[in-house]
Amino acid sequence: MSRLLDDLWLDATHAWRGLAASPGFTLAALATLALGVGAVTAIVSVAHALLVQPLPFRDPSRLVFVWADQSAEGYPRAPLSGPELHDLDERSARFEGFGGIWATTAALTGDEDPEQLRVGFVTTDFFALLGADAALGRTFETGDETVAQPTAILLGAAVWQRRYGGDPSIVGRRIEVNGQPATVVGVMPVGFRLMMPPDAAVPDDLEAFLPLNRRFPEGPRGQRYLRVVGRLRPGVSVDEGREDVARVGREISQAHAFYGAAGRQFETVALHADATRDVRVPLLVLSVGVAILLLIACVNVASLLVARAAGRARETAMKAALGAGTVRLVRQHVIESLLLAAFGGAAGLLLGQWGLSLLLAATPDALGRLRLATVSPAVVAVSLGAVTMWTLLLSAAPLAESLRRNLVDALRSDGQRAGGGAGVGLRRVLTVAQLALSVVLVVAALLLIRTVARVQASDPGFRADGVLSFRIAPPGSRYPNQDAFNAFSRRLQAELAGLPGVTGVSAISHVPYDHVPNWGGPYLSTPSADASTAPQADYRAVAPGLIELLGVRLVQGRTFTEGDDQHGAPVAIVDERLATRTWPGDSAIGRRLGVDPNVTGTPSTWVTVVGVVRHMRHRSPTEEVREQVYFPERQVPRNPFVVVVKVGGDPAALAAPVRDALRRLDAALPIYDVRPLEDYVARAQAIRRFTALLAAVFAAAALLLASVGVYGLVAYSVSARRREFGVRLALGARASQIVTRVLREGTLLAVAGLLVGLGAAVLGAWWLRSQLYEVAPWDVVSLGVTAAVLAAVAVIASLVPARRALRTDPAAVLRAD
Repeated sequence: MSRLLDDLWLDATHAWRGLAASPGFTLAALATLALGVGAVTAIVSVAHALLVQPLPFRDPSRLVFVWADQSAEGYPRAPLSGPELHDLDERSARFEGFGGIWATTAALTGDEDPEQLRVGFVTTDFFALLGADAALGRTFETGDETVAQPTAILLGAAVWQRRYGGDPSIVGRRIEVNGQPATVVGVMPVGFRLMMPPDAAVPDDLEAFLPLNRRFPEGPRGQRYLRVVGRLRPGVSVDEGREDVARVGREISQAHAFYGAAGRQFETVALHADATRDVRVPLLVLSVGVAILLLIACVNVASLLVARAAGRARETAMKAALGAGTVRLVRQHVIESLLLAAFGGAAGLLLGQWGLSLLLAATPDALGRLRLATVSPAVVAVSLGAVTMWTLLLSAAPLAESLRRNLVDALRSDGQRAGGGAGVGLRRVLTVAQLALSVVLVVAALLLIRTVARVQASDPGFRADGVLSFRIAPPGSRYPNQDAFNAFSRRLQAELAGLPGVTGVSAISHVPYDHVPNWGGPYLSTPSADASTAPQADYRAVAPGLIELLGVRLVQGRTFTEGDDQHGAPVAIVDERLATRTWPGDSAIGRRLGVDPNVTGTPSTWVTVVGVVRHMRHRSPTEEVREQVYFPERQVPRNPFVVVVKVGGDPAALAAPVRDALRRLDAALPIYDVRPLEDYVARAQAIRRFTALLAAVFAAAALLLASVGVYGLVAYSVSARRREFGVRLALGARASQIVTRVLREGTLLAVAGLLVGLGAAVLGAWWLRSQLYEVAPWDVVSLGVTAAVLAAVAVIASLVPARRALRTDPAAVLRAD
């Protein structure tokens, strides 16, 4: 054992000296490995934080999310009603319990300037079921709920520190919420995030929590607004829990005639999987891309090692002649490769930490969960393990090349010629592999970039430019009825319309791509139709002028006027999808439509259709999700609501005048979510843009590494053919002929890499198709641009060696012979 350790130490010392004696090779190899490991570290950190790391709750694998499945009505993932949550709690056998949450807003008033908070109304057992505790005080418990205004509040850490200076004595203090006193029972920990599914409309960064009214189980069965989380009993699988919940659905379908022929169906999914559903595919795409980049880096290092092994063929032969066995030669080579992997990996981890910081700083709000990522020990293990594995595998090739060489020939040759042809074939294979892998990344990046361009160029059915939006929630204590509400809304519109530069003012319940819970319900065209199977539509309440302000195209009829108020006949505007589906081939104007604006679950309110507008993509930039019904805000008020102001210049510059105008009307009314409407559009496109940006960065890095590989191989070939070029020049060969021969080698490499890479890219793009929009996986433009880029890279990488070949002195070459 002592002898083995001595030999290992001697081999390590020899490897270290060899690397130090070749600083150019060593720095190139370390830089290449660091780039690959750094990229892997940054992306794997994000993927691990979101896809692998458990949710920050007690025993999170037992948590599930329950959706109401209304696929037949066009709503496959719907919330539940209060009675349905109660049914699950009472009838389920395999769950410890179910908790519900509904996200909305509430105003803090009294001690300081009024402030509107994003709050979650929750069942009192919600946090206990999650397994989340308060940092100060406690979470809710039975008895905190009331039948009127909530009297208890649980603060988030951010609002506690911002508004109350982090004062721990806040627990037990009474503060004013929506104009009524409430006792602070606790403060949640810093960084606490709920991590609900994105389409649940429950923001991660809720600022406070309030208990639901204790009578919520008595509400209408059709009033579906609760997002429901369940905790499985120990030892119960998600599949068993899913069947248990499905059984409850069947039982209540039979017990309540309300559900009619459609019945009630639930869909149960693991909370962690559902919470990451929207980012799973983009993260997997980026993870595959970065894995390819690491492989390219390792192939590049292998190519360098082949060249190094060829250049040291005489040295290797001398060792063998002096008695070094194959095992000793292999061991020395492996130790040298391990040293490269260790130092390159260490540098890569530092680069990855820096890259992750940049990545998180550039992360859009739509991907805020990425900010949970850190370089954890698991990520370090994956990164170093991957680079070590690939380095050892790919470094075996140059060693085999050296050992295959004839010992006598190697000893007879001088150093220059020893490197002449050894390993060139293998390096060509490695370079073609680099180019082919680069093609895959470039094609993927171009497809994603073209998708982003198509999404941005698509017409969503409205215009967001030059529009400032903000949200307000007039309290019922000061605006107790619809007359008062409408009067305030009219005064506000008139006040804002008088501001300099303003060209239009209106209001809407939900702006496009809003982050608040969606509002919708069933609709019927005939009173005799089965309400339980009625199709679903998105509902929106809009003030007069909204259609015109957002540039929504009116297809038939008219828009709303001030006469469409609480004293007028109930009316509505529908989109083309609803009109075509309900009255195909006929005009929708004057038709009667049964709707459910009060969310009772029954479309018993009948309105007259006065207009048809083009479908507006207000929930997805690329999908027409459901039909749409628009109500006059003067008839169907929603609170809170969004005011939109059209200006001729920069909408953000209007924020201060808008605040002043609202203060003149009601100084106690908070204004919040003040932002240009284009911010919502940008947020809706953020995931695609971010994915395309990172893919482009990976593709550029891959091309850089591939160009280095081409340059290294062509330069190596030119050096080996120095005598040939000297003789040709001495015999009268033209410079263009020499350049053509050199460029031909680079071009042939590019063609081979392109042919292999395009085939792999088309297969990979088919897997990527779910992320594409109006771009085919075999998009000709993307493939053509990739071919042109790769050809340019090969030519540029070959030009420097070509110029070096022209500087060959024929006389010096001939004298050397």
